[in-house]
Amino acid sequence: MAQTGSTPPRIPNNNYAIEIFQGPLLAPIRVTGVGGAYVADAENTEGSAVNPASPAVRNPYSADWFEYDLALGASLPGAFTSTDFDNHGDSFNLPNPQAGNFVDLTLGGSLKFGALGFAVTGDLEQYSLTTSGGSGGPIPSGAQGLTLEIGRWKVQGAYALFDGQLVLGGGARILTMQVHDAESNSQPTEAGTSLVQRGTTLLTTPTSLLVQRGATLLTMTGLGPEVGALYMPTGAQVRLGAAVRAPVSGGIFGSENVTTNAIGVQRAGPFVLPSSVEMPWEVDLGVAYQLGPRPLNPGWRNPHEQAASLREQIAFARETRAKQRELELEALSGWARAAREAQLDADEAAARADEDARLDDVMKHLHDEAQARYDNWPREKILVLASVLLTGPSSNAVSVEGFLDQRVETAGRVVTATPRVGLEGEPLRDEMQLRLGSYVEPSRYETGTPRQHFTFGGDIRLIPCTFWGLFPKDPWKIGFIIDLAPRYENYGLAIGTWH
Repeated sequence: MAQTGSTPPRIPNNNYAIEIFQGPLLAPIRVTGVGGAYVADAENTEGSAVNPASPAVRNPYSADWFEYDLALGASLPGAFTSTDFDNHGDSFNLPNPQAGNFVDLTLGGSLKFGALGFAVTGDLEQYSLTTSGGSGGPIPSGAQGLTLEIGRWKVQGAYALFDGQLVLGGGARILTMQVHDAESNSQPTEAGTSLVQRGTTLLTTPTSLLVQRGATLLTMTGLGPEVGALYMPTGAQVRLGAAVRAPVSGGIFGSENVTTNAIGVQRAGPFVLPSSVEMPWEVDLGVAYQLGPRPLNPGWRNPHEQAASLREQIAFARETRAKQRELELEALSGWARAAREAQLDADEAAARADEDARLDDVMKHLHDEAQARYDNWPREKILVLASVLLTGPSSNAVSVEGFLDQRVETAGRVVTATPRVGLEGEPLRDEMQLRLGSYVEPSRYETGTPRQHFTFGGDIRLIPCTFWGLFPKDPWKIGFIIDLAPRYENYGLAIGTWH
């Protein structure tokens, strides 16, 4: 941990909290590519990471009543440089713990049933801690060689009103934090892991994606609600989005590694434990505006509603036949009833097969019509995005780095604002999309200063593939992002379907 002036004192007791604050963007590829300014666009599973209304948002290419979407991405924050992840900005001139083997995984899936949608998303950070000093440094003795995992999970449901022009959603965000003994300490213990000297900084450089971890020293978890809204008037080139997230506060989950000393201080291994782990409240407000001939809000036609008249006709015909069947069978008995019942069952099966085929033909026609409507739209666009994220204060809290250092340096005492802007376009028609963005990351320390990030990203279309019949034969895409700021770099890749 960095500090201006004297070294902060050691944490003396359990009367403090760990604040989990995400300064640098760790989000799905598309979200990061536009600098995080995605709350007013909020399409696909990626949108669920920033707006709880996203699960029920229908994309312009939506052609079916039921649809699903999957997302998977990985990034390596600080893989190629020394990383000041929490934007402290200064240096102790003491041996500091350094984050290495830093991996961030984003994953999720969403299901849409007409105007109703559900999504589950997750963001999992894992990194190892090393130090260039011994027990005399700021990191406690015995804490050298640790693996830290922070998970942010979301479960959401949403519903679209007024033909999809207003979408409301809600859910829960779940926080988990675990500290493990790492299998390796200051020397490599597996192929492909090395230590690189950069000035006074020791860095681990991974060739495997996840660090092998040892025994669990600490597990903490908590959850809190969130709500979101998206206003997307049909025919307009503008969208408005908002998300409000309540604070999350959690405690220790499980206590097999927790001990209490003679003066009542609880510890797990070398750590004086906090009373809670917390994510502060957040309010995210944004706007999206699309330039060019491509429509942003074309409206979604629910195929079940379009075929409602035929469904009603079929239901009425089946109900009428059922009544006639009962009346006819009441007048018969014995073998005559049994024979007529068998004949009526066969006739009903044939009639239902014919009705189902008619309905399938109509649904296929509606699907093809919606697909042709989408295919015939122009693809030229420039999507302009802007948002501001307000993050609330934390009471008597230290950062994750402060917890690992076991130093008292309060973080998050005031409300902070993160302005974000982004652009998205398609320079190569139906082959490549590019994005760029910027955001100003605040510091949660009293002595820290904001720093500006610049983000770049895009998608490149690949050939259609079914992956051994597991998915429809759709074209796939590979996505990439770069996030650059003083004392911070992040590079990531993702895979998904091209639209």
